[in-house]
Amino acid sequence: MLEIGRCETETEVLVCIESAAAEHRPVTALIIDGRLVQNRDPKSLLRRLWHLQRNLHVLLHDVSGRLNFDQLAIELGDPPHLLMLQNRLSTFEMAQIVRLLVAKSRSDKTMSYRDLDQNTQLLDLARRFEDASNRLHNEQELRMRLEDRLARTQRLETLGRLAEGVAHYFNNHLTVTQSHLSIAMSVRDGSPRLIASLEELFTASKEAAEVSAQLLKFNHLEPAPHTTFNLERCIQSRVLLIKHVLGAQIDVETWFEPALPDVTADPASLGQIILMIAVHARDAMPAGGRLSIRGHRVRLPDEGSARRLHPEARCGEFVVLAIGDGSQGLKSTEIASLLDRSPVHDHGKTASLLHVPELVRQQHGWMDIKSITDVGTEFLIYLPCVTSVHTETASPPGFAQTEAAERCATILVVDDEDSVRQVIEYVLTSQGHNVLLARDANEAWQLWRSRRHLVKLAIVDVQLPGGANGFDLEKALCEEEPSLPVIFTCGFAAANLQHSKKLVPGENFLPKPFGMPELLTVVGNALLKPAQL
Repeated sequence: MLEIGRCETETEVLVCIESAAAEHRPVTALIIDGRLVQNRDPKSLLRRLWHLQRNLHVLLHDVSGRLNFDQLAIELGDPPHLLMLQNRLSTFEMAQIVRLLVAKSRSDKTMSYRDLDQNTQLLDLARRFEDASNRLHNEQELRMRLEDRLARTQRLETLGRLAEGVAHYFNNHLTVTQSHLSIAMSVRDGSPRLIASLEELFTASKEAAEVSAQLLKFNHLEPAPHTTFNLERCIQSRVLLIKHVLGAQIDVETWFEPALPDVTADPASLGQIILMIAVHARDAMPAGGRLSIRGHRVRLPDEGSARRLHPEARCGEFVVLAIGDGSQGLKSTEIASLLDRSPVHDHGKTASLLHVPELVRQQHGWMDIKSITDVGTEFLIYLPCVTSVHTETASPPGFAQTEAAERCATILVVDDEDSVRQVIEYVLTSQGHNVLLARDANEAWQLWRSRRHLVKLAIVDVQLPGGANGFDLEKALCEEEPSLPVIFTCGFAAANLQHSKKLVPGENFLPKPFGMPELLTVVGNALLKPAQL
């Protein structure tokens, strides 16, 4: 009699297999839902299962498209008891496959005693399995599309990792640049023309930092904190980058309604959205053309007018960012697939747009697409705005010494970049602090053991050489001194670090690039906090 059991977690599966083996009633087949091993390496689980029962048949179905089937089989030694399917099996298909595996197991054990009835049953199950295989064969075209999309996604991930590395490199150097510029401008020892040049350089470094932030977000869709900013200034600062991406064969035109209200969104995510749409426009206009970027205000007074405009629309005031091209246009099925969050069937033209709608939704807005064949496509991005026009007043990059900064202390600084350590040391010592420098966790630990009673604060880079990262060092330090405040720095965004430690910019996290005011502010707050407790 066929017994069927069900387990909800990996632990339950292992306990069940081990218990069955101990009771001399081994499990014949195990069907694993691919979602159980989603975003994980299944090799460890499979090896533990076969360690408990060597001849266990494992069927892995509904496997994420990110899993490399061939590589997994090679790393496991091409096991004969493993069957992996990318699509999800129906209950009927599962039952037939289980029956086939059970019959095969019994047949292997009693091969010399099989009779005609058993052979007939096995052939019948084989025919049923063949029928199921024929039905799966009908989905081959869809699987081929998904495999092609997987290849595209892997290339994008590779490019994303490269972009992260480049951004991390630039963030270290931008930290040095901004800090030295802050120092030079705080002195104010020079002609007005020199001061103006330094301010221009500081502004340029800030814009370069925004481009670096876009590179960091290239391979990540995690929501980022929203800020209030002027849309026109944000777009104009990125026009040069957009032109470089598009090439000389495409003209970029911009127009914005006068006195446009500020919007509330994440500037880096918005820049990523614009670049994705620009890449699509470039691919859709291989012979060249025109890309227009326009901004205007729209007011939706009630829910009725909002529903007539778009299913995701809501009442209120919004700034509409309209990006139009002169391409041949998108098919209605492509538009519906993008806006309905469903797979894009003809994704050759729209691969660069796959993440755009979700990124727009993360800005608490929505996107609409208007397209006319042989005329062009216009992407309408609705962003929430503040009700009054806000004029940003840039604070001077110099730093006014605060009460927190006047609390002189011994500070441990750990960073593998010599220039970063030097500029941090210069800024902190100029405020009267004593600075201990280390390039990795080992050096930092030696300094800590010899001067533990003096250190009141640690500034630690997350990415350190030598096998121990900043989180490891912080854990070791806080085990000996739980009250020690630790400020993490990194050229990556906090959401990209994939660590359980909660990093709050301005409190225990100082993202690179940063200038002298940001450094002294977060250091002053960290030193002042224990005194307030």
